[in-house]
Amino acid sequence: MNSKRSVIVHYHTFKNSGTSFDELLTANYKEDHLCFDGPFPYTMFNQQELLKVIRRNPTKIAFSSHSIRLPVPTDLDVNAVAALFIRHPILRIRSVYGFEMRSEGMKAKLQTAVKSKLFMRKKIAQEDTAKTDKQPTFDEWVTYLRGHTASNLNAGLLSNSQTHMFCGVYGSVGIAKTFSAGGPKAVRLSDLDQAKRNLLAVPLLARTETFEQDVKRFPEILARYGIEFNYQDLPAANVSNPKAHRSVKDRLLHAEGELSEDNWSWLNNANAQDLDLYDFSNELLS
Repeated sequence: MNSKRSVIVHYHTFKNSGTSFDELLTANYKEDHLCFDGPFPYTMFNQQELLKVIRRNPTKIAFSSHSIRLPVPTDLDVNAVAALFIRHPILRIRSVYGFEMRSEGMKAKLQTAVKSKLFMRKKIAQEDTAKTDKQPTFDEWVTYLRGHTASNLNAGLLSNSQTHMFCGVYGSVGIAKTFSAGGPKAVRLSDLDQAKRNLLAVPLLARTETFEQDVKRFPEILARYGIEFNYQDLPAANVSNPKAHRSVKDRLLHAEGELSEDNWSWLNNANAQDLDLYDFSNELLS
């Protein structure tokens, strides 16, 4: 009887250490690490399509994609060993802000929005006008996204985004419902129980905040599947926050200090599911 072919499948989540882990996979497997995504940001590969990619690349050991969702596929010939990173939701959102501030287009949008707000309030003093030419603050960015609910930016990015990404069911993305839609208090709720069930089936589960500690567990786990993996201490990739080396507590205090009381309170409420899922992951990995 033939044994199953085991491969690593990295569910690459934006701003969750995915690039750093991809570099580790490439360091281990060179050309036998395949990164693939769809032609559009919203493209998704279901479980059967993922299996097609794996079967059509019989020499590859590791596969990485932003365009795949849990749960892992089941197959008689292929054993997909899932790898996934979870992150404290507030720190993830702060990191997304840092990433977007590299985009001149996004900065220009926010500067225009801030300037328009000042003019509407008839505050056009020289110091106010000069302020709009600087990089928008984290607080201004959150306020901007909360105020543009028509584009679904706040529900898709600022509210329980990890729970939604990780709560998929076989053949489909997970269910979600938005409350208080159409306003700055909009919150998205997804299937938290399904997300937890999916994470329980991820052998290579890790946290961005404890990347080294968690990934150093992977060689022993992967050896059970007949896959050799060596941890290497590579420089962190795609880091957008200069305070990334600080403790979680210190970084959360810094983020709180950057936000208005309303935005801080709303962000925590809007990410109650993600905070629960993060605590759940901490318990699994403790």
